[in-house]
Amino acid sequence: KNKQTQRVGSTLLPAAFPTRQEVKAMMLKDKVGIVTGSGSGIGRASAVRCAREGAKLALFDVSEAGLEGTRAEILSSVPTAEVLCLKVDVSSEEEVKNAIDETCKTFGKLDFAHNNAGVSMSPGKVGEVDTKSWERVVHINLFGNFYCAKYEIQHMLKHEGPSSILFTSSVGGLIGTPASSDYVCSKHALIGLAKAICCDYADAGIRANCICPGQIATPMWETVNSRFAGDPEGFAKFNRSQNPMRRLGRPEEIAAAAVFLLSEESSHIAGVALPVDGAHVASNASYFNWD
Repeated sequence: KNKQTQRVGSTLLPAAFPTRQEVKAMMLKDKVGIVTGSGSGIGRASAVRCAREGAKLALFDVSEAGLEGTRAEILSSVPTAEVLCLKVDVSSEEEVKNAIDETCKTFGKLDFAHNNAGVSMSPGKVGEVDTKSWERVVHINLFGNFYCAKYEIQHMLKHEGPSSILFTSSVGGLIGTPASSDYVCSKHALIGLAKAICCDYADAGIRANCICPGQIATPMWETVNSRFAGDPEGFAKFNRSQNPMRRLGRPEEIAAAAVFLLSEESSHIAGVALPVDGAHVASNASYFNWD
């Protein structure tokens, strides 16, 4: 049964499209959502923004300390927020299933999910990279997100109303980058996964999209570029070279786009990979020396 549309004559129209004022008042009011990889960086910023928009949240991460830090940040700005913290390794299908079941048992439903958990690349050219390391990255970044989506969808189908799934892909899911084939392959695959979900479930009211961050000021970005440790001036120059805006993005800028794609403000957007990258992809920024 299509949960989103009604037939008027020969035309299918949204069954109950919210007004802009209703959506903007609080974009995720009374919605229940999951944010994976929410212990830091983009995931933390997304969780905080979702809570501010009225959502009840289940936070998944491998770091208990990270989860508690995110919960504290949420409650400092939204004291009445309902937050469930669950230590979850998304590379374990059993852990993922159990955590999603517990989320729905706690809150009664699931409206949206920002599947953000992932790891960075194992540096090395295709002919040289360690196979086990390559498999680990793909297993977490692709299989982990597949496990999440599989069980999220099963619960989303149980309740009336539209649902939204968002994957954190990357500009590395849109273009190639050197010595990072595991990361590039896994992030490209997430875009395919989102499109496949739309083909399977859009008529049941489930949308799926990807957000493709560029270079964002997160702990992961600092780790990947640890060669600049002790050289703040060199790091600043390198960061300016990444896109025509000549600065890193902020996690909060990714969260703003994420909330839009998770909410009914984007109700006819499905199967899209949205770059939030300061024009990195548009400009082939890696080929320019902006200094």
